Amino acid sequence: MSTNDGSDMRINKEIRTLSKVVDVYFLGVGNYSEHNYARDNCREFILIEHKRNSVKAIVLHVLKFLKLQRKHKFHSIHIINEQLMIFFYLFLFQKNAVLDLFDSIFLKLSKPNEKYRFLKKLIYAPANTVLVTDENRRTLMPEFIKKKLIVLENYPYVFRESKKKKTPYIKILYNGSLSTSRGTGILKDLVNSSQEVKVIMAGWLNDQDTIDFSKHPSVDNRGTITQSEATRVAAEEADYIMCCYEPNNQNNINASPNKIFDAIQTNTPIIINSEVKISKFVADKKIGIVIDSFYQYDSEKMIKMLKEKKGTFAFDKDSKKKYSWENIESKLLAAHKLI
Repeated sequence: MSTNDGSDMRINKEIRTLSKVVDVYFLGVGNYSEHNYARDNCREFILIEHKRNSVKAIVLHVLKFLKLQRKHKFHSIHIINEQLMIFFYLFLFQKNAVLDLFDSIFLKLSKPNEKYRFLKKLIYAPANTVLVTDENRRTLMPEFIKKKLIVLENYPYVFRESKKKKTPYIKILYNGSLSTSRGTGILKDLVNSSQEVKVIMAGWLNDQDTIDFSKHPSVDNRGTITQSEATRVAAEEADYIMCCYEPNNQNNINASPNKIFDAIQTNTPIIINSEVKISKFVADKKIGIVIDSFYQYDSEKMIKMLKEKKGTFAFDKDSKKKYSWENIESKLLAAHKLI
């Protein structure tokens, strides 16, 4: 169960893994389109075609769930993020409920660990298992829930190497959920400072500034594309992958972006700001450029660095297997008591 329309990359990986051993019924929110990528791996794919988080969408979501419950005896229920736990709370007890946290509302509110402990204890009560995306996020959870936690990393599939096209430009892939808080302003400054900088956009445009930026002459907007296509673009066309987060809440500061591991799979360095904790991993592994601040940077110096560093990064081949979905997907099956 999700408020997504089946286009989210992590949801797609999870459904594909589960569908190998069980029938998956997906209940989400959004419109039916060619971007419902999860649909191909579902026994039944249902969307509530109303505005996300609206009262009508929530009521219809619950009613459709109850109808499915009467029709089927589900082995387990997989819930994305805390909001849905609240809406379906009374129907999840005595079920094998798996709560999947990759955009925790408490981290967005900057309330980690024991803050709001009573409320967290109440919301998490029906969950048999709670999934988080990395060890850092595990440390931000309250102590009472840690015995139920499984770290299910946000790794991509192994990518078979392909040859990167050489161009005189600095090409930056900007994909996923796109907004001013993910670096639209930084990229806008870069393309306005130099015609050598080109941006390939692919994903969801979440604010007006980003919509306007998608029409810039130095931007190639590909729309919403599949994970495999995004990986191919990174490997063959991009010199860098944009991976910046505005440090305005704990969810962003403690982000666990799959782009880090896309970089490893495709031999494409990332651009990340130092305020994001995982930037230390990037610096230690030497897989990208860490800028000093999301808010304060020198565009000219940054462009100079991007030009000088282009094509100089070396990637460890053994890391491709280690940081791959294939290497850890069994943890998802274990969470659902399928192995």
